[in-house]
Amino acid sequence: MIRYVDGVTISRIACALPKQQLSISEYAPNLFDEKSAKRMAKGTGFSKLRIAPEEVTTADLCAVAAERVLGGIDRSRIGSLVFVTQTPDYTVPATSHVLQDRLHLGNDVLCLDINEGCSGWVTGLYTATLLCQTTDAPVCLLAGDTPSKTTALDDRATRSIFGDAGTATLIVPGKDRLPFLFKSYGERPDAILLANYYQYRQEPSKTGVGSLFVSLDGGAIMDFSLDEVPAAIEKFLEAEQLTKEDVSVYACHQANKLILNSLADKLGVVREKVPFTSGEIGNESSASIPLVLQAEEGIADLSRVLCCGFGVGLSIGICMADFTKTEFLGVVEI
Repeated sequence: MIRYVDGVTISRIACALPKQQLSISEYAPNLFDEKSAKRMAKGTGFSKLRIAPEEVTTADLCAVAAERVLGGIDRSRIGSLVFVTQTPDYTVPATSHVLQDRLHLGNDVLCLDINEGCSGWVTGLYTATLLCQTTDAPVCLLAGDTPSKTTALDDRATRSIFGDAGTATLIVPGKDRLPFLFKSYGERPDAILLANYYQYRQEPSKTGVGSLFVSLDGGAIMDFSLDEVPAAIEKFLEAEQLTKEDVSVYACHQANKLILNSLADKLGVVREKVPFTSGEIGNESSASIPLVLQAEEGIADLSRVLCCGFGVGLSIGICMADFTKTEFLGVVEI
């Protein structure tokens, strides 16, 4: 089912990254030497990772990006603040409430946390555009994660791919119409799983050893990425009466280079149309699509961009937008 939101514009996008950038062998010397790190990077594409210090949180990264998109804006006009993450600063209260005060937004702002990962920016964009449409007021969408804080020190699969990042997107009333498509596969949660503390405490036999850290089933993720994701993209394009060639850029979640190249091949489009831009950042979870757009701004045609987030859930979120009038405000390092 295609969902449409009318009367909105994606006005501004800004991104934030930790200054700390480590090679895989530097970040996980107990797991990789230089040779094995290069071998791993050849498949994943991740040669370096952006890693936030212990004291820097997801909210810190997103707040820095938000300050940039809110620069010169009358903050009393902001009607809603949406924070998409799976690594919030707090379980209680919702971190968006704390960010409302930190960003000097009004007390009448609607604050909302959304627990979503790889498809999170698209989910957040849909929520933010609906809020913008119904309130006729600008919405600040924050999306980011610090997944490095959830990886086990002895897990080669997760320790070699995740990077930390935060983003901010400003949605304002406008004249654009954005189509969205969502797919959920809740029967496959174990493909990417991080059990909460209560579950671990009550049912340790079900969650298993290391359940306080994220676990990945690489084979299941690859199968999902090459079966369900291209099928969903094709369904979306068919509904919009577009061909694959009509899309100027496929801004996809940066799962890894192998998955993106294979996805391009499966779709039958040139690999350059499905850019891999995170080789020196890492898999940035819900922050990945804004970072792709930022990297492609000024290089690629952004007039008809298909944004596709896919992964944890398992889930898929797709939207299409013209970003030629969006103001890209760069990447801030903290």
